[in-house]
Amino acid sequence: MATELELKLMLQPEHLTSVSDFLDGICAQSEIDGQSRQPTLSLMNAYFDTDTASLMQGGMALRIRAVNSQFIQTVKTRGSNRVGMHARGEWEWFLPTDRLDLSLLSEVILPESLQDMAWSRELVEVYRTDFERQVWNIVTEDSKMEVVCDQGWVTSPYGKDAICELELELKEGQEAALYQFALQLAEQVPVQVSLVSKAQKGVRLKYGQIEFPDQPSYIANQTELASYWYEVWLVYWEAMHFMQDEALMQPLRHSISQLKTCLPNELMQILDNVEHTLEQHLRMDEEVVLTKLASMKQIGIAMLKVGQWLNQKTG
Repeated sequence: MATELELKLMLQPEHLTSVSDFLDGICAQSEIDGQSRQPTLSLMNAYFDTDTASLMQGGMALRIRAVNSQFIQTVKTRGSNRVGMHARGEWEWFLPTDRLDLSLLSEVILPESLQDMAWSRELVEVYRTDFERQVWNIVTEDSKMEVVCDQGWVTSPYGKDAICELELELKEGQEAALYQFALQLAEQVPVQVSLVSKAQKGVRLKYGQIEFPDQPSYIANQTELASYWYEVWLVYWEAMHFMQDEALMQPLRHSISQLKTCLPNELMQILDNVEHTLEQHLRMDEEVVLTKLASMKQIGIAMLKVGQWLNQKTG
């Protein structure tokens, strides 16, 4: 088993070329061994679950990936909570065909609700993802990471959802390097932090539900409250663009207001500026406001700086 730690960033399609050029430039200017662009991949992933979403509710994703005529079976389970990042248990096996081999799951630490394997008799393919993946290996002074840019679609009998995102996965070294590099990138290209995995996109097509973090207890400290309101902000931001509904701006702004009360002065000022920007954009034509907001570097930089601070406090 590996523990996957990654930072996911939303990206608008019109900025794909800028991202590629930025990352290509870093690799071209570097003489560091191991830092380079890798071959572009075309990936298909079929995700499996029961009709009642037993795996999703149990916190597990099961898929088969086809890449370059090879088949890989993957299981991912919920790991420890890392503010603004994805930390998960991950198991992978190469397969001779595109058929699941559930005997391999004997190696997996299954969530308690799934340990009896009764669900295995009811598995169906519930959605799939098809996307092109550009890959860069990035090396900093004390860390190595893989940066991928994915563009494509999640499809199911219930509809489809676009994939356009960056993933920064730590391969070796310090977690802080993910935020440091993400901030360097966000200064050049407008991106925003995302908590929504491709698997969650697929599930959402069927159930139409937006997943919110668990609300902390009334005895929560300021850092716990800040983590909660930060993740609520991220969820509303992604949902607003997924649903193309600027009406979600109101609860989004409320989450930022609550978050500010839990932050040091420097970050409070950054969010004050974000709130002012959001208020100004409310006066714009509804047809262009979401596109304009998603093209602003300020939003993503603020998300990353708050996330960086929270991970330093909770790490």
